[in-house]
Amino acid sequence: MAEYTTREMVEAIEVTPPVRNFLTRTFFPSENTHRTEKVEFDVKKGKRIMAPFVSPRIGGKVITRNGFHTHEFTTPRLAPERVLTVDEISKRGLGENVYSKKTPSEREDDLLAEDYKDLDESIQRRVEWMCRQILFEGKLDVVDEEAGVDFQVDYGFENIIALASDRYWSLSTVNPMPLIKERRRKIIQDTGKAPNVMIFASDLIEVFMNNPFIREAMDIRHLQNIEIKPRIVDDALTYYGKIAELGLEIYAYEEFFLNDDGDEEGIIPSGACLMAHSEGEGSIEYGLITQLEDGKFQSYEAKQVPKIFCNNNSDVKMFRLTSRPLPRPVDVEGWCVIYPNGKSAE
Repeated sequence: MAEYTTREMVEAIEVTPPVRNFLTRTFFPSENTHRTEKVEFDVKKGKRIMAPFVSPRIGGKVITRNGFHTHEFTTPRLAPERVLTVDEISKRGLGENVYSKKTPSEREDDLLAEDYKDLDESIQRRVEWMCRQILFEGKLDVVDEEAGVDFQVDYGFENIIALASDRYWSLSTVNPMPLIKERRRKIIQDTGKAPNVMIFASDLIEVFMNNPFIREAMDIRHLQNIEIKPRIVDDALTYYGKIAELGLEIYAYEEFFLNDDGDEEGIIPSGACLMAHSEGEGSIEYGLITQLEDGKFQSYEAKQVPKIFCNNNSDVKMFRLTSRPLPRPVDVEGWCVIYPNGKSAE
């Protein structure tokens, strides 16, 4: 196997197309690296201010700057790793021809490439989960009981609406449109930017589509209040149509993940829908990564840093991929979460 320095491997990773998931690429599309483990940034929470009228005989009037909060957070550390043993490089691998003449060194290269792909995807799945938590809760809990890690990142997000039972969208007497218009208007009022997408959980989209008021709006063809033209965007994402008068595209996202308890959950929480802007609500901030190499600590300003190290006594080689990502919203008033049939207790 060819030996590469950590910096050479980091450079190779930087030009590798990332495994990007829907929430990450849509709502946190940009990425920034930092020279510290802690990152400091401003989260806006302000109003639009008009220039004041002034007399020609005075110079001007002072107006206040938009409000914001400066946050400093320690970026969470992700470090999945794989073990490579003598046995694994000495025998035929999965899918390898029975009569293969690959050498152990060639199998080692193949396994390390496969391990990098798997570890990278596991990091991207965790980043997608982090984006989910920020979008739907405005905060995320970073917990590792074994390592004694337990802290919370909280951006002060408050735009979560759980409807009372007499306002459920599943009721034939309830029209969802007034609330949708109200929340859209509120976001525009607070930020000056109109949301243009609504993302539904898989268990909610049919409730919305079958609501009699929504069905009636679909049937008013000459007005085209709601245009329904379903199409598959990818295996997990379905475009259903558009609320034309509001410029809101309707999607259902049916991706799932295994949580830390081993249970399967939807990326979009059950019974929830998200109203946001598809040009993004923030970015992913990456903290500095420091690791021990040849007896010295080395630091890297990068999204991911690999490390290969050996245990000569056990004849095993370890491959670790470290990342310190943190999703950062720019304006916490820029989106809202609705639970049209109430929010179940967690």
